[in-house]
Amino acid sequence: MRVTEQIETHSPARPMRLAAGRSRTSLCLVALMVGVCNGCSAFNPAFLNVFDATGTGQFQTIDNAGGHVVVQVINNADIDDELINYMRSLDPTADDASFLNLNPRIRMRLRTTFIDGTFQTIEFITGSSDFVDPAFNGTSTPDLNQNDFDNAVVLCDVASVQIEPGTNIEVFIPVSITEFEQVETQGDGGQITLDPVEREQTPPGFRALQVDIRDADGNVTLEQNIDVRDVPTPITGLACGTVVTLSINGTLSVPFLRTVSSEPSFLRGDAPTIARIGGSFEFRVAAQ
Repeated sequence: MRVTEQIETHSPARPMRLAAGRSRTSLCLVALMVGVCNGCSAFNPAFLNVFDATGTGQFQTIDNAGGHVVVQVINNADIDDELINYMRSLDPTADDASFLNLNPRIRMRLRTTFIDGTFQTIEFITGSSDFVDPAFNGTSTPDLNQNDFDNAVVLCDVASVQIEPGTNIEVFIPVSITEFEQVETQGDGGQITLDPVEREQTPPGFRALQVDIRDADGNVTLEQNIDVRDVPTPITGLACGTVVTLSINGTLSVPFLRTVSSEPSFLRGDAPTIARIGGSFEFRVAAQ
């Protein structure tokens, strides 16, 4: 576990603020106990990982904790059928069950700011880690499986939870995508034709999701991956016992230039298609 890459702690006076969980099961237990404790004064579960201010992971419990706020990421997004069918074609021997209940692999960094101004930034990665081109060399993107954090528990003096400023939400593109360019070719009779020529291939990897571009009047001039109304917004005023949920909906997709290739591909200069690579997503933040 490379903890220092997953969690950044900026609270030197508080050496033990946070517990990060790897599974939805552990979160369910946490949320249940938060609800039962009615104010969290008796909340004292055993968590999977406790991190101190230096980022060192420890396996222990939090004793006599005064109260907690739970932060969870729920990935309800799906994967486009055309992409799933393409992946099936790459491995015809794969069991049909391996293509069921898949979610895009999504990565984000969430900052929890405390009332004293200190903060912690945690990297969450959710979704299916094994939905990837079978010919792909996973060692070229080691951060694909860096962690499976989908929840964290912090002491309840929380001022706000938000996407880490200056960072992007990313989706993992599980296949290579080829860029073609239309090139003029002169035939024997002098006739000029446009023929697609392969220019570049982008291997699987994380891709930053981009917000739609609008003009001064609010009209969308370029659709990308996230509508401006679907960007996750900071949430504040979090009382002890609150469960903060960032939910993800949408569909992972890649372009297919079917007139040229049966593999994921697009035409150089096709701005609308390029802008939509990765699909369309919406994010909602709620507290209860």
